[in-house]
Amino acid sequence: MLSSEERRQLSAIEAWISADDPAFAAGLAKGRPRAPRRDRRWPLQMVVALATGFALFSLVAGKPLGLVLGAVIACAAAVADQMRARRRHGSTSAVGRPNRRDGFQPF
Repeated sequence: MLSSEERRQLSAIEAWISADDPAFAAGLAKGRPRAPRRDRRWPLQMVVALATGFALFSLVAGKPLGLVLGAVIACAAAVADQMRARRRHGSTSAVGRPNRRDGFQPF
């Protein structure tokens, strides 16, 4: 059984999720949640994969310019992906708890 404080925290989390991503909240209510809107990182991850493949192909083909170009694009996309994830989910403090920019701290 949840204490009154835990129920209050759970209600705060539910309200925040409903306001932040209504489609995700509706999916949770139906028992079929989809990935939260913020976690759809596949476009940048696809760029990383394709650029890495291009760099490896260029390495095998003996094309140093393609190797450098593919490596630079893959690294830039990986950094952009990480920056986007940190911006969306908040950076991590020294003790490992997220620092939320919107001020929401459920626990």
